Formats: sequence, structure tokens, C-alpha cells
Amino acid sequence: MASRCLEMKRLKTPDEDENCVPVREPFLPQDVVVEILSRMPVQCLLRMKSVCKQWNDLIQDSYLIQKQISLAKSSYIVYFNKWKPGGNMDEEDDDNNKGKSKHEKFHLICGCDGMLLKRSNASKKYVIENPTIRRMLVLPDSDHHHLLSLSIIFSFVPSTGEYKLLLGWMILGGLYNSLTHMVLTNAEGNSVASAGVAVHCYRVTKVGGQIFEEVISLDLETECFTSTTLKPSSFSDWKKVSALNWNGRPVLAETGRGDIKVLVIEEYKKKHKLADNKFGVSLVGAQKVMEGDDVIPLVAELGILWLWLSDKKVFGYDIKRGRVLRKVSIAEGYLIGKTVYVARASIANLKGMQKQQSSRLV
Repeated sequence: MASRCLEMKRLKTPDEDENCVPVREPFLPQDVVVEILSRMPVQCLLRMKSVCKQWNDLIQDSYLIQKQISLAKSSYIVYFNKWKPGGNMDEEDDDNNKGKSKHEKFHLICGCDGMLLKRSNASKKYVIENPTIRRMLVLPDSDHHHLLSLSIIFSFVPSTGEYKLLLGWMILGGLYNSLTHMVLTNAEGNSVASAGVAVHCYRVTKVGGQIFEEVISLDLETECFTSTTLKPSSFSDWKKVSALNWNGRPVLAETGRGDIKVLVIEEYKKKHKLADNKFGVSLVGAQKVMEGDDVIPLVAELGILWLWLSDKKVFGYDIKRGRVLRKVSIAEGYLIGKTVYVARASIANLKGMQKQQSSRLV
């Protein structure tokens, strides 16, 4: 048997046989690899970072991260502040937590790309955390602790690949410019929203006996402000108007008992009155959930409108089908705060983030 094996014709190597085509290592262009990886679940991407240094660098690249966020099909996670009647401080929670305890209590401020901006209830320090990758960045102390009300926007600038934090503040519910000039604040709705490459603030000014409504926009790329005046009587009740992100576009939405009137802010850079670009969304399919109470719209994405119902509920409403898709549950004895952030899990990260041992993996 051994002799027969020795007599077998030896196969030629590619270098020895001129008719043999050499076999090369499998190769895919990087843009194809990015397309494939951006469609993978977040947990798979976290494991794939260990394949090699090239994949680790690629998966942490801001372009792939943003693409993965835009193509993600995982379930939404609803983050919110909960509070107990009679308590002095509310704390951050999410609809996947189900009452699990945490080592340190945080107050949710806002979020961006699956990352949460929070404030520690104990130290009062601000932190940015991505609960999916279990990393946290502690921010420097702010110089504005004396302000009674602080509005913070956390947003991404695509042209620079940078994240920006924007701080705004109010004193005693209004900013007095003169004896006859007062900027009113909207206590019921959300007056500031980030959409696209700009942050928009809905402002109502009272001069004498007249009310003027406008949208103040800050372009995050140029860092320039523009003011857009709304037509008189654009809304029937400015106290029920909220600014929000509607599928990547900034809108103003006025809530009613059975519908929402939406005004799209498209040409804010041209500094003129907005055109008639208003449409309505019926909430007939949510009447049982609303129980006759008013709601505040939070964000609309991929045909789902998320709404906050007083201190009771947060729910997602399918605009096309006219039905409630999902309701947020909360531990008994607690109420849901007005600060709510709806997002999908992502691998977004910031330079300087440290591993967070006590954070729960989503």
C-alpha cells in the first residue's frame, strides 16, 4: 500500500504548473464590508470587534456607526425618569429594567444615538453613557448651577462627525427684555428640539397685548442663529405646541383631544414666514389609552409617533394603521416623568469613555 502511494503522481504547485491559477485570499472591498457590518445586530458587532484590529477600527468608525443606526431594525428602548409621589428626586429608568436596582441613581436629561446624558442624583455631575457597550464619560463641572431651569440638547453633526452639547436656561419661567417685552415659556409642551443639523426653539413673545410666535434655529455646522416668524394664528393654543423631531425634520405639533396638527419647519435659513406646510394626525385609535387626557408628542420615527400621557404612560402609535403598538410599563407606586428618550441600541462611543462596571447591558 505504501509503495502504491509513492508511485502516485505528485500534484504540481501553482508555481510549477503554468496552467494552474494561483488561489488568493478572499477579498471584499471595504465599502462592501461596511454595508454588511452596518446591517448586523449590535451584539454581533461587539463580538466582531475581536476578530482583528482592522475590524475593531472599522466598527468604531463614525461612518459605520451612523449607518448602523440608520439601518437598525432592533426594538426600541424607552428611557424615562420615574418618580414616586411625595419623593424629592426622580431617577432614570427604562422599559427593559423592570425595577432592577442600580448602584447609583441618575436623572435622565436627554439622549442621542443610543447614548444617554444623565446627572448623578448624589454628586450632581453630568455623564454620557452608552448602556449597550457599558461605557461612560464624566463631563467637567458646569458653571451654571445657579440657574433655575436648564435646557440641554445633545446632538450629532454629520459634516464634522462630532457630538455637541448645547445649554440654554431660563429664569423664573420667563426672560424679561424690557418692561413691555416678555418671552413666555411653554410649561406643558417641549419647546426645544434637535432635528437634522439644527436645534430649533419655539418661542412665544408678548409685546403689550399682542402675542408673536417664532422659531429660533441654531445651525450646528455654522453655529449661526436664524429667526422664522410664524403666521398669526398658526396655532389655536400656543401652550399646547411642542417642538419635536419628525422623521429627521423639525416640526411644531399642537395636540388636541383627538388629533395632532403638525407644521413642518423646512426653510428656516431663509428668514421668512413659513409656508402652509401643515398636516394632521388622527389619534382616534389611541382614545382608550388616552382616557380623555391630553398627550404630548415626543418624537416620530419610521411611522411610529411616541407620546407622553401626563404622568401615567408612554406609548408608541402607528400613524398609518391608527393603533397603539406598544405601551411602557412601570413599577407600581411610580409615575413617569416628562423627560423621555426613545432609541435603539447602538455602538456609538465618545473619546475618553471608560468601562462602566455597574451599568446593565441592554
